[in-house]
Amino acid sequence: MTKQIFEILIHIANESYDGHLTIMKFTTNWRVGFGTPNDQDQLKEMTYEGDFLAEAALKAIEHEVCKSKI
Repeated sequence: MTKQIFEILIHIANESYDGHLTIMKFTTNWRVGFGTPNDQDQLKEMTYEGDFLAEAALKAIEHEVCKSKI
């Protein structure tokens, strides 16, 4: 993951989620989302999955950009 992607994640977290950013590494994938999940169901609802950290991060960023255009 590039520094620019990480900086975009931090910017979105600071601007829209009181600074909360969740990055998780599992055996088979990564999950990235904004906010703090309270349980496993919420984790799946609020995070985006990828085989690589950059893939999950870009999905989370894309969702936020699309959401802001609605």
